[in-house]
This record gives sequence, structure tokens and C-alpha cells, in this order.
Amino acid sequence: MMATRTRRILSIQPVAERGGSDQALLSMVRRLGREGWECHVAMPGPSPIASEWSHAGAVVHSVPMRRISGSAGRRHWAAYALAWPAVVFRLARLACRLDVDVVHTNSLHSWYGWAAAALARRPHVWHAREIVVQSGAALRLERFLVQHFADQLIAGSVAIASQFPEVRASRLSVITDEADPDRFNPRYAGNFRTGQGIADDVFLVGAAGRIDTWKGIEVLLDAVPILRRRFCDLTVAVAGLPVRGKERYARGLEEKAVATPGVRWLGSVGEIAGFMADLDVFVLPSTEPEPFGLVVVEALSSGVPVVASAAGGPTEILADQPPTVGRLVPPGDAGALAAAVADLLPAGTSTVARRSRTGVHPGPPPDYASALEAAIRARTTAAGHVTSAFRHR
Repeated sequence: MMATRTRRILSIQPVAERGGSDQALLSMVRRLGREGWECHVAMPGPSPIASEWSHAGAVVHSVPMRRISGSAGRRHWAAYALAWPAVVFRLARLACRLDVDVVHTNSLHSWYGWAAAALARRPHVWHAREIVVQSGAALRLERFLVQHFADQLIAGSVAIASQFPEVRASRLSVITDEADPDRFNPRYAGNFRTGQGIADDVFLVGAAGRIDTWKGIEVLLDAVPILRRRFCDLTVAVAGLPVRGKERYARGLEEKAVATPGVRWLGSVGEIAGFMADLDVFVLPSTEPEPFGLVVVEALSSGVPVVASAAGGPTEILADQPPTVGRLVPPGDAGALAAAVADLLPAGTSTVARRSRTGVHPGPPPDYASALEAAIRARTTAAGHVTSAFRHR
């Protein structure tokens, strides 16, 4: 009997930076690797987490790509359009050279993968990780492309999937991301506070993620004085770097944070798992719906209760959790945010107590392989076989 060839996937990651999408893709690669897949990732430049990709067993390929941006001017879009055919061609040739079984686009806002997969005659899986609120025109275009050029759509939450009512159930998989329990674990409590000089018995509330206009950090900063009237030594720590193009906005927030007693503006944090484990409450105060909220899952895995805005993915994550695990509050309401944090703070805090917490893991383990196999079967059934104009070149 002929042995079955190892499945190969080429994931197109439109940015090379430390953020939610690359961490989620990294988790997916780890799981697929354990299930026998050979994983390749194309990204526009050197990754700041190159060692993690290597440790996960992924092979990273540098393919210069431009990112789309709603705030970009005409010059950016003209450059994007001019470079688009060459990028698609390079990705298609890479897919054929690697002889991959499926092309996977790791963002709704990456418009190269569908064309590269079509040119290489490979099944295409589009991974939607965004809720599109910035541009109705972009959403209409992306819905059209998904409908006509995705053999399978993976949506990172029910909230994301609801943007695509025209996609048949057989072509849609809702797969929520998971936190690595070996990395996000209560046992790592203690090191972060020591490194930052934060006392062991001081209440520590934290937020982590890319700094953007809709992440609601200003709401958290407004809640700090309310909390400190009741908990005078409480400290709030904000971790994360600004999204490209939002540096001026982030500097304004940093100035406000520095002027607010009890706030620490951390910027980049080397090991986010240690940061999470040392918190008493994690906050995700987004003012627009979160597509999913991987940081919420990571906090829960670390045994940390969560306060999040009641919109998008966090409502799904916390839906079946008791109020001691998480609370949902109206977006933009600093008073409600402060009240929920106060309710979730423990009677006292210490490294021993934090390490004794139990991690919570909502949702079933993600089954990426089944969605990828469904795309391969659909294309194979439709075409009879998969060929490539580039093969043997």
C-alpha cells in the first residue's frame, strides 16, 4: 500500500510583527505540526518571533508584501496595486515549488492569497480574524472575494462569521483560538512583579495588546482614579506597542498614563505569559467589537479573571463562565469598568495565592485540520485533480 504523503500548508501572514494574528497563527502551526502537517509561512520580512516559529516547526519564507490600511493615502494604494501582480506571482510560485496541498490566508485584510491559490491551482482557505467596521466598501469587497475565491472560510468567532451570511454552512468553520496551557499558566506568577519592582501584596490590574484607537485604553485610564479611591495602592499596567500609523495617538495615551497616579506604561513586554500570571484582573476595554479576544483566553488560562467590553468575541468566550471568572461591561463606560474590576479583585493577593489559581480553558480544542481537509476535498471533487502551471519549472 502506498504511504500517504505528509500534508503541506502555506500560510500567508500579511505582517511581520508581534501581534494577535501572528500569535494565533503560531498556535495553529503548533497544533498542525503535532498532527503531522508540514507548515510553511510567507511573511513580508524578518519576524520578531523567529525563534518561536522555528521551535514550532514552521519554515518561514520572506515575500515582500504591502499591507492594506484604511488610513493610507492614494500613493500607498497606487503602490499596492502596482506591486500586487508580482507579489501574487511570487506566492503562487512558492506554493508550487513547495508542492503544498492548501494555501491559507491568515487575515481577511490580505488580498494576495486568493489570487495566488487560483494561479497555483491549489485549494484556498481564508481565515477571517476581523470584524470590519472601518469601511463598508472593504467589507463588501471581502465578502465577494470570500464567496468566490475561498474553498473554505475559517471564522475566528461567531461574531466574525455573521459578516458572511451568504457562505454556505458546508464551507464555513467557526474555530476559536486557544492559549497554550504550558505557556499561560498560574505557576509563572512572581517573576514579572519582581522585575518591575511591584510589591507582592499590591493589587495589579493589566491590559495587553496592540495600542489602537478602538482598544479603549483611555477608558481604562479614566477608570483608574475611581478604583484608587477605594484601593489606594492599586496599580494598573498597560503592555503593548502601537499599531503602525498610530504612534502619535499612543504617545498621547502614554502622556496621560504617566500623569495618572498608579499607572505603569510598559510598552513591549518580553514574556507576556509572566505578565498575565502576575495580574489580579485582566481588562479588555475595547470601544468597538473585538473579533475574538485571544488575550482574554490567555488571561483565563493563567487563572486571571477578566473584565471585557460586551461586544464581539468576548461575549462568546465568557458566555458560559461564572461571574467570578469574567464580567462584561458596556463599551466606553469607565464607571462600569471600575465597578466590575473592584468586584473581581480578591480579598488579598500574593505570589502563593496567584500560583494556586486554576486556569480556565473555554471552548473545545481547535480543529484546523478538518477545515483544511474539507477545502482539499472540495477542490479535488470539483476539479478531479490538482495541477499547476508552475510545476516542474
